Amino acid sequence: MIQSWKEILPGDRYEVRTAGLLSVYDQRIITCLYQPLVGIEATSLYFTFWQEQDPAGETISETHHQLMSFMNLSLDRILKARKKLEAVGLLRTFRKEQTDPGFFLYQLNPPMQPDRFFHDGLLSTFLYHQVGPHDYQRLSTLFKAEQQPSPDAFEEISAAFNDVFETVPQSEAEETQRLTDETSQWAKRVKAPGVRIRHTFDFKALKGYLSDAIVSEDALTAEVRSAVEKLAFIYQTDPFDMSRAIESASLETGNVDIESLRKEVRDFYRLEHGADELPALYERTQPAADREMAGKKPETEEQRLILWYESNSPYQLLEQLGNGSKPQPPDLRLVENLMFTTRLNPGVINVLIDYIVHVNHNKLNQAFVEKIAAQWSRANIRTVRQAMSVARAEQKKRRNRTTAKKPAARRPSGSGHHEVVPEWMNRPAAKETAKIPDEEARKRAKWLDDYLNSI
Repeated sequence: MIQSWKEILPGDRYEVRTAGLLSVYDQRIITCLYQPLVGIEATSLYFTFWQEQDPAGETISETHHQLMSFMNLSLDRILKARKKLEAVGLLRTFRKEQTDPGFFLYQLNPPMQPDRFFHDGLLSTFLYHQVGPHDYQRLSTLFKAEQQPSPDAFEEISAAFNDVFETVPQSEAEETQRLTDETSQWAKRVKAPGVRIRHTFDFKALKGYLSDAIVSEDALTAEVRSAVEKLAFIYQTDPFDMSRAIESASLETGNVDIESLRKEVRDFYRLEHGADELPALYERTQPAADREMAGKKPETEEQRLILWYESNSPYQLLEQLGNGSKPQPPDLRLVENLMFTTRLNPGVINVLIDYIVHVNHNKLNQAFVEKIAAQWSRANIRTVRQAMSVARAEQKKRRNRTTAKKPAARRPSGSGHHEVVPEWMNRPAAKETAKIPDEEARKRAKWLDDYLNSI
């Protein structure tokens, strides 16, 4: 659960607008292709906003309290659903400045048409991950265009316009032009926006690797750059490997063919990881740009811990927390969804998981995890040290709340529950304690067993 009151209140009003025309076919696309990604509540919110459009075009504002009653959902769940719609490009949210109560504008965007959706490297990959190969193939087949019979064996006998209609007076044609103001705009079908990636790819390094004889700088259009960022995010491709893929995708024409680029990057990934493999976010490690201990030898216990979080993937952390057993699919899906929706780095996710597991009695409660992840995402936590600092501060607040509720007399040791957390959450960063054991499993177990009793 996220703390919606920090962003929105039930009394805040909102209006809904659409970016162009929406059709019945869009409902099918959203239900079959987008719903597996965003879930039923986000899909329901989209359709609810859609139905709130006034057919007469009049502006209608409602309160979020009315929306909560209409959908029978809490504001936290509505906000979570809204952010999912924003993440996949179905909704844009605007907030009016300095108004009391607050005022929001929700703009519904049409979904991508199937041909764009299945050629979008980001959305199609996550749909494949969510539904599996069998259902992905079924959905792909469901939206494939049927092959129409060729009319070559027939003679066309269709009537032309002037075969049916008579000409109109010239005065009426001139009056039509007068009434049709050139500046007028009519409702039309707009192109669905793509998915935005809050991820910075090193295009400067990329240009340094590209050969001017094969690819000119003008070939890196805004559309190509967007595709490069998406592909780099999905397949964790560095600038050097991306440059080779771009050159291969533009050998014939000098222009970067995005579909060819996607195929080159995908083929390179499968060459490295296996023909049947697709990238899994939970197997990624902290990106080099956000690593503190890259190329450094740890000298303190805290630095060793930071190095471990930076060097290991969330999958490896879950595996260690499970005493070597394979992580369960629900935990992996939770972690992968977090990394996709919040864009938190893998090292930060490691700190988040370790913190929650050890303050929540070894349970990865989805609502609790998503609540903390949303807070860290809004705070733009990028490094492991930042995550540890925030977790330590949060743990201090939890201890203060617990202390305030306890009676003045101290309970005998063992008579009450003691919350066990990693050492770095409780001590100032500058202090040193005993060295951590070499074995990774025993190392983390010692952190969890030795502390909080001294708080």
